[in-house]
Amino acid sequence: MSEISVGSMTSKGQITVPKEIRDRLDLSEGDKVIFVIEDGQATIRKAPSEKFSEILRRQKPWSEHSVRFQKRVRKEWQ
Repeated sequence: MSEISVGSMTSKGQITVPKEIRDRLDLSEGDKVIFVIEDGQATIRKAPSEKFSEILRRQKPWSEHSVRFQKRVRKEWQ
């Protein structure tokens, strides 16, 4: 079943995830999430507890843009 909720973005780009969505995804403070963008739409998923680099490795094939993004994310999470 689809669920629609509205969050808001701060001037720093932080987004408040509505409580209903946090509950449905079983999100807690400090959990990592994955944003997937396809056809102009973003999907959010709770990241599994495995290493983020392994999750990204399965998302191949990589474009030049996504490789730069992957390197930036890895650097930020170190």
